[in-house]
Amino acid sequence: MAIHQKNLLEPDFPFSLGIADNLEFPPHWHEEIEIVYMLDGNMQVGLNKETYLLGPRDIFIIGRRNVHHFISSAEPNYSVIIQFGLSFLGSFSSIIRDAQFISPLLGVSKKLDTNIDSRVHSAVEEQILAMIQENEEKKEGYQMALRARLFDLMVILVRQVPMQHFSSREKNRQISRLKKLDKVLDYIDTNYDKSITLSEISDIANYSPYHFTRFFKDTTGMTFNEYINSVRVKKAEEYLLDVELPVTEVAYMSGFNSIQTFNRVFKKHKGCTPTEYRKRKNR
Repeated sequence: MAIHQKNLLEPDFPFSLGIADNLEFPPHWHEEIEIVYMLDGNMQVGLNKETYLLGPRDIFIIGRRNVHHFISSAEPNYSVIIQFGLSFLGSFSSIIRDAQFISPLLGVSKKLDTNIDSRVHSAVEEQILAMIQENEEKKEGYQMALRARLFDLMVILVRQVPMQHFSSREKNRQISRLKKLDKVLDYIDTNYDKSITLSEISDIANYSPYHFTRFFKDTTGMTFNEYINSVRVKKAEEYLLDVELPVTEVAYMSGFNSIQTFNRVFKKHKGCTPTEYRKRKNR
């Protein structure tokens, strides 16, 4: 569960579009730009240290090297996920290479605190719907059409949505923080089944426990305990599929030091006990 996702897309055509069902994913980052379009239901998305609630037809833009995560929902939701590398934009990529959109959410709900004109949302949505259709039908020349629609979409965003540009110093600082975070998340992924103390994980990032706590929360939007519990619950979900494994053994294999803690944390994340989860999955 390394935080840095590498080589997500094909070099010859660095673009992907897919429909996700009840998307759930821990904090991660990648070089590609990602656009989320909600089809149905609601979904929470963490971006850096903020959390956003997305509803039907909302559009969410995740810039490159932005740490983000998708939070599990008890109710079903469906979303379209578009990812593309800067090379897909050719020489025009320099316009957004060291920048990100200040307002990541283009919403249709009046309850949303956004200054983006509804006409901008409609124009971007029109391009997304056209891309969905091209991707589904895959007629001759559909890849050219996808590139053309994405160019149209990016022109709308660049002209209508305010951007924040980064200096070389800010960019280097961001990369340095992400490298430290990679080391921390890789360590957790390898040692989740053991006890990991705050002092121990702080040393990995070369921080004091106090500064590490602030660093982790500011970078991922989660506390260290929240993150490691989410990792352990995810591992437990996999182990629970093996009906031969006793629930108590699953708890310890996943890194929980007691069955009581395991049941409490698992129910908080999944809305049911481990035993109930196993029964649902093995019907």
